Amino acid sequence: MTHPYYPSLDGLRAIAVGIVLAAHGGVPYFRSGGVGVDMFFVLSGFLITTILSTEWARTGSINFRNFYARRFLRLGPALLLTCAFVAVGMLWLENRFPGTEIALVLSYTSNWAQALYKVHLTWLNHCWSLSIEEQFYLLWPLVIVGLERLERAPATKVKMLLGGALLVAIYRASWVGIYSDERINFGLDTRMDTLMAGAALAYFVQSLPTRRLAESVSWWLGRFVAPLALAGIFGIIHFVTWYSPWMGWVGYILVASAAVLVIMDLVVGGHSWLARVLAWQPLVFIGKISYGIYLLHLPVYYIIEKLMPTAALPVRLGIKLAISLSLATASYYLIEQRFLRLKGRFEPPQAAGKV
Repeated sequence: MTHPYYPSLDGLRAIAVGIVLAAHGGVPYFRSGGVGVDMFFVLSGFLITTILSTEWARTGSINFRNFYARRFLRLGPALLLTCAFVAVGMLWLENRFPGTEIALVLSYTSNWAQALYKVHLTWLNHCWSLSIEEQFYLLWPLVIVGLERLERAPATKVKMLLGGALLVAIYRASWVGIYSDERINFGLDTRMDTLMAGAALAYFVQSLPTRRLAESVSWWLGRFVAPLALAGIFGIIHFVTWYSPWMGWVGYILVASAAVLVIMDLVVGGHSWLARVLAWQPLVFIGKISYGIYLLHLPVYYIIEKLMPTAALPVRLGIKLAISLSLATASYYLIEQRFLRLKGRFEPPQAAGKV
C-alpha cells in the first residue's frame, strides 16, 4: 500500500529535530525544545491516521498484527542500537550499567516513570516521547476502527477528534498548579491533544470535496497563515520555557494548532514558498534521518560534556552536532533502511474494486 510522499514533511521534521538539538545544546534563543517534540506528535497523528484510514477504505478492516510489525520495523532496531550505545558509553564514562533506564525505554513506559515518580533517565531522558508515541500506536488502531464503524463522513470525524483534543487540553489545564510539571508534561492522557490534532487533519484532508476548494484553502495557507503559524512556533520557543504553566494551560494546543496549519499547507497544496523551502534537499535528508538524530543526540551530548567540559560552547555544540549527524546517517543506511525493506511483507493487500 503506497501513500503520497511529501518531501516538505521531511523538511518539517528537520526543523522539529533542529529545535530539539538547539535547546538541548544550550543555544540561548531556544528555551523550549519540547516544542519540536510537539511538532513530531502532530506529524505522527496525521501520518498514522492517514495510513490506518486508507487501509480501512481499501480493505474494510485494519490488520493489527501487520500494523504493529511495521511500527516495530520502523522504530525498534534504531532504539535497540541506541540502548547498546548508551550502555557502552555509561560503562566507559560512569562505570555503571543503565539497566533500569534501558528496561523503561524498551518497555515504552519511561514517560510514566517520569510522570509519576520523577525518574531522571540521564542519557535516555528524551525517550519519554517515544513511550507516548508507542502507547498512542497501541491504542489508535482501535480508535480508528471505532470511528470508521460509527461514522462515514470525514468531516464528522474531524469534529469528533477536535472535540476530543479540546477536552484533553481542558483536562490538562485543570491540573496545572495541582499536579507536578512532570505529571502534566509526560503523561499520555495529558499530551494526547497534539496527536489527536494531527489525526483530525488527516480526516480534514480527506473531507475536501473538490480540487478547486483544496487549491483555494492552499492559497490562503501558503501566502499568509502557514508562515505566520511557523513564526508563532518560534516565538513560543523563545519566550516560553517548556515547564512554564502557560504551556500546560494553552501552549501545547497552540503549538499543535500552528503545526496543523503548516502541515495543511504542505499536503493540501504543496506549492507555496514555504513548501518549496522545506522541500530543499538538505532539509529533506535531515528529516529522513531525524529519528536517529533524536535518539542519539542526547547520549552524544553527555559524552562530549564529560570529555570536553571546558571547551567553548560553540566548539562543543559543533562537535556534538557533527557526531550526532554522522551516527544518525550510519544508523539510517546500515540499520534502519535494511529493516524498512522488510515492511513490504506486512502491507495489506488492496481490495478489489476499492481505491
